[in-house]
Amino acid sequence: MGVIQYHLYTLEKERKVIFRRRGFYKRFYPTLLFGDREMEIMDVLVQETERDLLLFIMQNPNATQKALSGYAKVSPSSINWHTQRLTKAGLIETTREGANVKYQVRVNRTEILTLLKNYHPAVWERWADRLADILLE
Repeated sequence: MGVIQYHLYTLEKERKVIFRRRGFYKRFYPTLLFGDREMEIMDVLVQETERDLLLFIMQNPNATQKALSGYAKVSPSSINWHTQRLTKAGLIETTREGANVKYQVRVNRTEILTLLKNYHPAVWERWADRLADILLE
């Protein structure tokens, strides 16, 4: 671990990589390869629950908290926590209709799918059938 930290620090000092902290995790990206929005998306795509929620919302615009909870099989309070993180990252937006909160993707869906396909091929394979429908819309 010490050797890795040393080399990452050196690369950062030489401005060959930049890091982003999200929660307890620190992620490193090559300089000039990704923009801020792309790094936000990449940060989410690494986290399984948030990634799955984002993809579900892409597939089901105006999904409710109840639908997300049923899909992910987690409590509504956990859905609230994850969707707040996605909202703070600027990836989704919420609208309130009466007692219901509905979620929609705020960024270009093609950008998300391109990053998913290029950098998370195993997830892409698992979701391929459902994601094809999104691309065809």
